[in-house]
Amino acid sequence: MKLSIIIPTIGRPTLEKVLQGIERCDGYDEIQPEVIVVFNSDASDTNVGFLKFESEVDTTHFKVFRSEKHGVSTARNLGMDKSTGEIIAFLGDDTIPEKEWLRKVRDFHVRFPSQKIALLGRISWVRELGADPFHQWLQNHAQFDFENIQKRGATWQHFYTSNVSVKRSLIISERFDEDFVGWGFEDTELAYRLSKRGMKIIYDSECEVFHDHPQTLASIVANTKNARHNAERFEALHPELSILPRGMKLLALRGVIWVLEFLIPLKPDLAWWTAWKRAWIGDF
Repeated sequence: MKLSIIIPTIGRPTLEKVLQGIERCDGYDEIQPEVIVVFNSDASDTNVGFLKFESEVDTTHFKVFRSEKHGVSTARNLGMDKSTGEIIAFLGDDTIPEKEWLRKVRDFHVRFPSQKIALLGRISWVRELGADPFHQWLQNHAQFDFENIQKRGATWQHFYTSNVSVKRSLIISERFDEDFVGWGFEDTELAYRLSKRGMKIIYDSECEVFHDHPQTLASIVANTKNARHNAERFEALHPELSILPRGMKLLALRGVIWVLEFLIPLKPDLAWWTAWKRAWIGDF
């Protein structure tokens, strides 16, 4: 089964590490993945170390394109249009695969050939970020939910395009909604549609990539505010779902936030949780 890897980018310098990580994977020469890099039209920098975008490029190792419209959804859609693999894997331009990643992705889909079975891998921090308490907190709160995934399994809500792969036959007739703006929900909205077509996600904690993207509380709050707007679009597209807290749920969450804010002097990391949740409910 041929494997296509799609990497949208805004020109982060970590892109070079991601591509080098793919080439260093065990089995790279045997599997010969099709690696597709798509620069967003609003990329801040298209001169990334070894890679300067001038036009469509097809090299021995990877293909490079630039989307005409802005946004990560547009970039991923273009990447799918240009891909030819039976398996389509998504990485971020800041998620570096470990040595076994490539073989684990390919072998998983060979072992589970059904078009309805997708693979979610783990997204861990690079070592220096993983040692930081704030980034440790993010791993199971504002960014990912791997603690619960490990206990209960993955659902469409966990379709993290930093490390997920799916059969072409399932996804190619669908599109990422290009009206989502900025961070949040464009990937899970697609996954919800795919789940209605029978997609099931299996989580493999050993199929791992390393996230090289330092975060701050300010950046998390900004992303969460943006995600709130995207959640409203999600609900408009799928009125059968309730994403944002309302009514008694909203009142209860505000009550919890109010109580925990009094405890911040005793437990400072509560400031992260309360700020995140205030952004989510629109109180900032």
